Amino acid sequence: MPGFLSGCTTTEINSYERVSSSRVDEAYIKPNADFSRYKRLYAVPLEIYYREGEGAPTAENLERMRGIFLAAFLSAIGDDYEIVTDPAPDALRIRASLVNLQRGPVNAEIPVGGRLRTLVANGQLTFLMELSDSVSGEVLGRAADRDRALVEPDPDAESVAWAQAEAAAARWAAIFRSFLDDNLGR
Repeated sequence: MPGFLSGCTTTEINSYERVSSSRVDEAYIKPNADFSRYKRLYAVPLEIYYREGEGAPTAENLERMRGIFLAAFLSAIGDDYEIVTDPAPDALRIRASLVNLQRGPVNAEIPVGGRLRTLVANGQLTFLMELSDSVSGEVLGRAADRDRALVEPDPDAESVAWAQAEAAAARWAAIFRSFLDDNLGR
């Protein structure tokens, strides 16, 4: 039986607690997560997931969507939080994803599972955020929220979609800013 035990490994299971007072549809925080030790933000570029094929966004529209979200979040953050380009011990890593499945079903490439995945399976514009330590990569929290933006009807459906994206980005940026103010050590 030599080598029988050589294949054994240790499995670590991380559980997260649901945040009952969250302003988003679902939010989970790792028990004992200490956000107060972070002073700066390390953000990775916005990931956008969509159904390929007919109705898929063009490269220009993807960049326009990234620009809308970047502008909304930078406006909400202002000069109050430093954004760094490299991981650091006092930098919270922000990974945001936008899922636009209004024209099709969820696919396996979306980087979320479990309870949060059910929010993107219904075919709405959904915003996902993961917060982690920028040095160790330890995930401290995850959140997901479906679009609830109300935009006045417009005969031009494309302009309505962009107005909805802008309204959703502004709403999510304001929620994120509130989280930063309540939780980061300043």
